[in-house]
Amino acid sequence: MHFGIYLKNRGVITAEQFVAALEVQIKRLTPIGQLALEEGIISPREVFDVLRAQGQRPNVRFGDLAISMGLMNRNDLMRLLMLQEDRKRSLSDILVAQGVMTTEWAKAEMLEFRRSQAKRRRGSMVLSKIPPKYGREGSAVRGAEVVGA
Repeated sequence: MHFGIYLKNRGVITAEQFVAALEVQIKRLTPIGQLALEEGIISPREVFDVLRAQGQRPNVRFGDLAISMGLMNRNDLMRLLMLQEDRKRSLSDILVAQGVMTTEWAKAEMLEFRRSQAKRRRGSMVLSKIPPKYGREGSAVRGAEVVGA
């Protein structure tokens, strides 16, 4: 579950506040072209080439277009997307900056969110009712007969 959805479901923020915070988060993402330039994957000239091509194909994302143009590969793009995610401003920071929450309140909610997620994960680990395929010491079990014992 996303932290913002958790806050909305608990009534801490409204749907409108959640959407507004997400819009800020998306607008402030470092563009893939800028990251590719910073990482030395493509040159400034190549960035402009991709942007020019993107002008003719506006529905194609920068990274996908750069790959199709042979300027980077899928691994490069995955690395850039991870960098972009690492640089993304947290939703709680945005909500604090917007005056929706205080820093202390946001930290407390995040702690509770993480506890609920951990509890959910633990709760999903139930013992199987299916009998094990192997008996003691790795012997295969067939009915009541133990093979290889």
